[in-house]
Amino acid sequence: MEQLTIWSTEAIAQHDEALSRLRTNQSEYTGARMILRYQYYSQLIDKLADGKNINLHGKEGIGKTYIIREYLLKDINVSAVYLSLEYPFCLDNLFEVIPMSFGLYYSLDWGKVVDCLSQGTSKLLVLDNFDRLHVASENFAEDLSRLGMLAKLDNLSVLTVSRLPLRYFHFASFTDCFEDFTMDDSNCWMF
Repeated sequence: MEQLTIWSTEAIAQHDEALSRLRTNQSEYTGARMILRYQYYSQLIDKLADGKNINLHGKEGIGKTYIIREYLLKDINVSAVYLSLEYPFCLDNLFEVIPMSFGLYYSLDWGKVVDCLSQGTSKLLVLDNFDRLHVASENFAEDLSRLGMLAKLDNLSVLTVSRLPLRYFHFASFTDCFEDFTMDDSNCWMF
């Protein structure tokens, strides 16, 4: 059964007001930016709230990080952790930071971390700049295996943000856990 999210008139007005502010305050940005249209934005939130794993991808500078940090993390009704894998984040510490971000001890065995995260209410883990993991990880297959364990949990959604779809990483067992969500000219407003 598909869940229907009803947005209040106030929520729609806030979204439109934010768009208006962005269009009039372009001086702090270089070049044109894009923001997801309301219909697609609400689809993204609904999928994440339903426990789906999403790979949000699109060209660099399109506004993926902006939409997540400024809107999605505030609008979604689940416990959320945002991690940007952008330099200077040390990828060697990723599997210590994830448990700590959810209030667990960093020294727990990864299997125990997965067990702890599988309990309780719905959660969201956002991994921004996911492309960097592919380039900089010393043991990429093992890292994807660990992240795949999280992606298979019913009460945890994983949102990866990258320039390319996950299928380019050539690890089908990991990418099969995710739905593609592309940010491009067809589902965004330019401002």
